[in-house]
Amino acid sequence: MKTFLTMALAGALSITPFSVKAATVFGETVDKTAAMPVSQLLAEPKAHLQQVVTISGTVDSVCSKEGCWMKFTAASENGPFRLKVRDGDMVFPLSAKGKTAYATGVVTLWPQGEDKADGYQLVPTAVEIAD
Repeated sequence: MKTFLTMALAGALSITPFSVKAATVFGETVDKTAAMPVSQLLAEPKAHLQQVVTISGTVDSVCSKEGCWMKFTAASENGPFRLKVRDGDMVFPLSAKGKTAYATGVVTLWPQGEDKADGYQLVPTAVEIAD
C-alpha cells in the first residue's frame, strides 16, 4: 500500500496545471539580450547597413508560397521590415503572424524597383519565434 501511495504521489506531482511552449528556432541561437526593436533600427537604417544586428518585433506577414520571408510590423516610412532567406534555408510558418520574433543577421538593401526608394531587410542567420 505504501508503494502504491508513493507511486500515485509521484505521478500526481509530474502533472502540471499548465504547459510551457517552446519557441520555434531557425539557424543559430538568437542573443535576445542584444535585441533592439525594429522601430529603433528603422529610425536610422543606413547606420546599420551591412552590419550584424539583432532585432525584435511582431510578425506582420509571412510568405505563403515558400516561407522564405516574413515582415515585422513597423510604424515607419521605411517599414514594414522584411527578413529574407534563400528558398529552403529557413521555412517560416504562416502561424508566426501576430507573434513576437527575434532575428540576428545582416542588414541589406531591399530593391523596390524603378521609381521607388530601396527598402531595408535583414538576411538572418538566426530567428526565434515566441509561441
